[in-house]
Amino acid sequence: MPVCRDCTFYKPMDDSVGDCFGIEVPGDADVSNCPANAYQPKDG
Repeated sequence: MPVCRDCTFYKPMDDSVGDCFGIEVPGDADVSNCPANAYQPKDG
């Protein structure tokens, strides 16, 4: 299952946490729990 750090919109803030549309999320969170419900896989 993909995790938040695999998403185009995820911007890492440090090794474990990132920003997604202004919401702080753990990088290893399952995308089914996406607060923005906007998961899109990164290209490549």
